[in-house]
Amino acid sequence: MREVTAAVRGLEFTNAYATASNTGSSMPTIAAGVYCDRVADGSPNLKLGETSEEDGVTTLAEAFSETGFECSLWSDNIIFGSARNYDRGFGGGRTGTPTWKKRAQKAVQRTGSDRLFDVCRWLYFNVFDRLAASLPTENSYYTPAGTHHESVLASLERQSGGQLHWVHYMDVHHPFDPPAEYIDFDSLNTERSPSELAELSSSAIIRNQGGSTTDADVEDIEQAYYAACEHLRDQLVSFVERLIDREHFVPGHDLLVLTSDHGEGFDRDLHGMLGHTPTPSFWEDLMRVPLVISHPDWESGTTDDQVSLIDLVPTILTALDVPVPESAQGRAADRPANLDRKHVYFTATGPYRTYHGVQHRSGWKLFADRISDADSVELTGSDETQDRERVLLTRVNDGGEAIRFERKLDAGDHPTDPTDRERWLDLHRRLRDERDGVATRRFDEMLTDETVQQLQELGYVDNIR
Repeated sequence: MREVTAAVRGLEFTNAYATASNTGSSMPTIAAGVYCDRVADGSPNLKLGETSEEDGVTTLAEAFSETGFECSLWSDNIIFGSARNYDRGFGGGRTGTPTWKKRAQKAVQRTGSDRLFDVCRWLYFNVFDRLAASLPTENSYYTPAGTHHESVLASLERQSGGQLHWVHYMDVHHPFDPPAEYIDFDSLNTERSPSELAELSSSAIIRNQGGSTTDADVEDIEQAYYAACEHLRDQLVSFVERLIDREHFVPGHDLLVLTSDHGEGFDRDLHGMLGHTPTPSFWEDLMRVPLVISHPDWESGTTDDQVSLIDLVPTILTALDVPVPESAQGRAADRPANLDRKHVYFTATGPYRTYHGVQHRSGWKLFADRISDADSVELTGSDETQDRERVLLTRVNDGGEAIRFERKLDAGDHPTDPTDRERWLDLHRRLRDERDGVATRRFDEMLTDETVQQLQELGYVDNIR
């Protein structure tokens, strides 16, 4: 993040945490400053109401638009768009428009044939993707950062006055498909082309713990992921420099925020999963996210304070003198030190219930999670016999995370080690007081067909029928 922070002349928070481990559960926080259970309301189908009057939640874009800002959303992630009413408050941009490649995927999925889908996926990555790479067309599965940047620049040239431009990047989402020049092919365990790496990442993550994917394969997938991150970094730096050159972004006057809705995990032995599904699970690799804020009144640099994205919406609004809605569950910070939190909280939905977690600034963490022993990502809750729900006490130290105690969700035993027991009881009490316990009641309904379809389009439940 060093280069990005320097480009935006901002403040980097090296210990920033998302509130959830997946986009569906995390976006209520980033978009409206609320935990996802404020939206769930007895259902795992995390969807905002059609209006703020309907659900009592005012989004960041609605708060800005009500005070005269022109708001635009640039995204082709169906979870963060009109399908779930996240376009509220936005009047421009590109929201949820699928590329022709995703439309083709959807057509194949409608056949209900796993074999046909697997054949088409192989043909895409191994035949068509290689051919398309030689043509002067946009070759990414998702709309790439550069395309969004050109659209934002064109929009800025046409407008004046207060504006909010929100770009939701998908460049580092699987399938990991960065330009070849960002991949160190000599260090790969197996000789592969970029398209083959992309196919490997997609199929491994869809198959939950990777299926027959070897540890060497996972190392290669992780390298492709970091290469995608490096490419996005360079795209961001170039974009910000162009914004400054054209005086569309003036550090010290305008506000710019860069963050992420979740991270990505590659430690199958520790996490019991690959990627960031099945969810929820609150491991460090999934929860610790980049956060850089270029605030008109804040000095640039770096801070190691533990902060939560739950405070982002009220802090952004306060920085630009926009009233903070009553629905926001975070707190506004007029200076960086006020973002520091002794405890940060996590909340995410699974197919059966909502799970919670808490982390102390010392690195001690208590959370409930659900992992699946299914051969593919299981989000629909169709077979509980393949699920394990548990509560874990972990310790994050020097970038690593270790399990200190683990039990089944419905068990009643506690750690026997005095230090572990003390931390367990204290954090358990925090979760009870702040988030109603490690896991809340079971949902009244399961995922709807609409939600499953949205997940399929993002490549999570392709093999679930």
